[in-house]
Amino acid sequence: MKKLKYLLLIILVGIFVYSGINIATYLYDGYLNRQMNDQLRQQYAAAVQANAEPPAESGIEQEPSSHLLQQQYQERFNGLLEVNADIVGWLSIAGTEIDYPVVQHTDNQYYLNHNIDRKRSSHGAIFMDYRNESVLTDTHTVIYGHHMKDGSMFGELFRYKDVATFKEHAIITLDTLEQPTRWQIFSVYVYSPEHQFFQYEFESKQEYSEYLHAIVDSSLYQSDIEITADDQLLTLVTCTYEVSDARFIVHAKRVE
Repeated sequence: MKKLKYLLLIILVGIFVYSGINIATYLYDGYLNRQMNDQLRQQYAAAVQANAEPPAESGIEQEPSSHLLQQQYQERFNGLLEVNADIVGWLSIAGTEIDYPVVQHTDNQYYLNHNIDRKRSSHGAIFMDYRNESVLTDTHTVIYGHHMKDGSMFGELFRYKDVATFKEHAIITLDTLEQPTRWQIFSVYVYSPEHQFFQYEFESKQEYSEYLHAIVDSSLYQSDIEITADDQLLTLVTCTYEVSDARFIVHAKRVE
């Protein structure tokens, strides 16, 4: 009997130590990711500010060419691309903590457990679907991020379950490497595998139009934003736990 109690005690201590190590590892991983992402935000903000400043006066008043303006815009990503050549843009939503670089790999698995620095991390990175070719031309662009308990990555997407957030923070900014884009949120909902209607590609405008009707009807809240088959669609995806393998979905149409 004493041996059994001793054995149970050892097992309980082992479980406690193992759990403690896992918790400590998770918290440290979160700390490192916050530090890294904060540094990248500061770096990107500084680059944006630097490129927004007018060039030194040359004594000749002249409007900058569109080529020069595009070059100046693209320079804001130079430092980020030195960190990770997989970076394809920067995603932010004013009034939330969502403010991250976006990467893209040859699959949708790598950045589930690798951070922006390409190191293994439970926080992963914000990443674009590997099937997307260009935000500027694709009909449907899909971006993923983990729902972290510390609120980082796409943890704050859950705020869109509240109608006030849905109405007051409806604009998503996605700066691509070529130019900035803006998107207006019009539909949010919980998606479960049984729905089986989530699509990335469409064979016709009719099929795309039917899909748009389906996601509008699925929204937790109704919006007066008109969406047609001529519009481009941006979708943000994160995990949720209402049912097994569910996802929380935020849809937006391009407005700029």
